[in-house]
Amino acid sequence: MNPDQHSRDGARHHSERPRSCDRRLGFWSRWFLANTLISGTLALGWLILRSGPRPSRLAYPCQQAAISAATLAFGGPLVAAVIAARSRILGWARTPVGLGVAAVGLLLTAGTGGYLLWAGESGGSAPDAPPDYRAELFHVTDCPRDPTADRFVGVDNLFALMGRGGLKLYESTTESLVSGPDGLIATNDVVVIKINYQWDQRGGTNTDLLRGLIRRILDHPDVFSGEIVVCENAQFNPIQNFDRPQNNAQDHSLSPHDVVVAFQGAGHNVSHYDWTSIRYNLVTEYSDGNMADGYIRYPYDSSIQGRVSYPKFRTDAGTYVSLKYGIWDFFTGTYNRDRLVFVNVPVLKSHHATYGATAAVKHYMGVVTDELNTNSHDAIRYGILGALLGEIQLADLNVLDAIWINANPYDGPWTSYAAATRRDELVASVDPVALDIWAVKNILIPAFLANGYTPPWPYPSADPDLPSSAFRQYLDNSMTKIQLAGYQVTNSYDEIDVTAGIGGAGDFDGDSDVDASDFTQFAACFTGPGGGPIGPGCTAGDFDGDDDVDCDDWESFRYVWTDPGDPSALEQCGATDVEHPASSPPSLATSLTRAFPNPMSPRTRIEFAIGMPGRVSLRIVDVTGHVVRTLVDDTLGVGRYDAVWDGRTDSGERVASGVFFCQLRAPSFNGVKKIVLVD
Repeated sequence: MNPDQHSRDGARHHSERPRSCDRRLGFWSRWFLANTLISGTLALGWLILRSGPRPSRLAYPCQQAAISAATLAFGGPLVAAVIAARSRILGWARTPVGLGVAAVGLLLTAGTGGYLLWAGESGGSAPDAPPDYRAELFHVTDCPRDPTADRFVGVDNLFALMGRGGLKLYESTTESLVSGPDGLIATNDVVVIKINYQWDQRGGTNTDLLRGLIRRILDHPDVFSGEIVVCENAQFNPIQNFDRPQNNAQDHSLSPHDVVVAFQGAGHNVSHYDWTSIRYNLVTEYSDGNMADGYIRYPYDSSIQGRVSYPKFRTDAGTYVSLKYGIWDFFTGTYNRDRLVFVNVPVLKSHHATYGATAAVKHYMGVVTDELNTNSHDAIRYGILGALLGEIQLADLNVLDAIWINANPYDGPWTSYAAATRRDELVASVDPVALDIWAVKNILIPAFLANGYTPPWPYPSADPDLPSSAFRQYLDNSMTKIQLAGYQVTNSYDEIDVTAGIGGAGDFDGDSDVDASDFTQFAACFTGPGGGPIGPGCTAGDFDGDDDVDCDDWESFRYVWTDPGDPSALEQCGATDVEHPASSPPSLATSLTRAFPNPMSPRTRIEFAIGMPGRVSLRIVDVTGHVVRTLVDDTLGVGRYDAVWDGRTDSGERVASGVFFCQLRAPSFNGVKKIVLVD
């Protein structure tokens, strides 16, 4: 319709309406015009204030609402004119004032569009992964149902599968199935294992799996002299010193505390730390002179509707750990990030309470604190956990526990023994986003269906193929934050490569161990180099799935062997570079075990162990770092030792009561333990 026709039609309709309708329309058109301009101006101002120079924030719901309000509002003059359709309004619109308002509305509306266009072109959204990026996942099924002492054959086969795929567990100059120069864990690393212990029964990380994981770390081929710390922040649930009676294990009484104590009794430097106990402690970094345990808290970030936070803490062995910067050396005043290894061990399950599904990324809710005004739980949907990962870096390894899962879309995250579904699967990856979307699609959703649940899935939905589902919203927003921090992750199935294996490989007789009877069957199935295909009943010997049982499979068989010592020789394969750790006497880890009594008065006995011969010093220092007493400065062999400090200096003077530190330095080890001297 052209303007002249519009004016004629407007005049005709005006002549046909009663004058009272005229007055009402005039009032409402003026009201509409004034209020839409005001609300539009406020919406646009709020939008600019909240988004500022970070256009990626325009993707969030509040910003989208403001954009809609501003766009509609500044179209208000035109809408009002059309609704009014009368000569008086049109006459006003032709005045300089009316034309000015329309021009401002037009410019502001165009400005909003221009701002959106600029946002789309300015890199505000996450960069795409390089075209050659591939996320590598390692997936084992049919894990044996019972542990063998402190071994878990399923995790052994997972690490063997990773090794065959090039992701080696151990950093070592010796190349083998599971070790190499680019391996994950060096001999003197501090390994933080993040478990789920917020929920009892089947809601937490499987402790048989935890025990098998620790056993494998300690079995480092170059002798592990580092430290392992099991950690968790259970938010509002008491952890009870990691020692409650109902645990996720074959033996329900096996708690993480039981696992830790058993390894401590064998002389290993293994402990646990309850981050829940420090969730209210606001601290600064060690480099700022703050030695207290607690949480570092970032300023409020409106793009994630919360504050990033992470813990720093002192382990039982006296090691100062910042989850972002690494191991703090009290004496040199420096961090070592390379010595900190983070292993994330979440449970796959439905999370009907809020977020649809939980796995590797959501598991970081047990890393941050929801206290200290962080709003971290509600901010998950906006990507706060991805922002955290961008700050402290991705876990060195994610091992997804899918032995028992919650496969009920109307339930979770707590999982009772009766409600759990046994899957006997494990998945590992360095990419937590790829791990999550793949596992939800290929393990959790099929388990929903197998349990008789059919789509549409209830709100909050765990649907991995629906971008608007609660699961995908928090996962995709987290992915964006991780990518903006410079890490390569993906939520595209087309960019995920999965290497599959059998968690029970080597266990021919299905008794959850790999022993002499399994060796007999392996030898009978052996096809030799270039042989095959395998015969009936030989699947358990084909570790690499190439339809033969050859020397490559023999190398894997030796790794998952559970009996003491190595299996009998297989002459066709000869010697290999892989020496099973159990073929040697149990290694002794270097550790600063304890000072007893502590607090001390007038003396204390300091116990320590040396796992690698070399120069050793044991010193007492005060809070300023000044050396008070040198107790040991000598070359020591492997063994257990102790020394007594009588509260005196090297010159024989009695020191005043207060806090002191005992420092043990040995090959590949530097540990500190606090000692309190009282009168």
